[in-house]
Amino acid sequence: MKKMIGLALWLVALLIPFRYAILDTTDLIQPDGTVQNMKGLLSFVAVIALFFAGYALVDSAKKQGSGEAHGH
Repeated sequence: MKKMIGLALWLVALLIPFRYAILDTTDLIQPDGTVQNMKGLLSFVAVIALFFAGYALVDSAKKQGSGEAHGH
């Protein structure tokens, strides 16, 4: 179940539009000439958070189902 949730988080992360996070500032220029790229910052942070959360869930699911014994 954790693996499926992790894969779903990765899918959601890939569906977040990266247009504003990749230096497309033509639509973000304010009338006074400044650039506000809060959309880009939030989309970038969301993608990174979803990738790491998905990785943690997928990785923890592999440890439970592998059945390998730890030996030193």
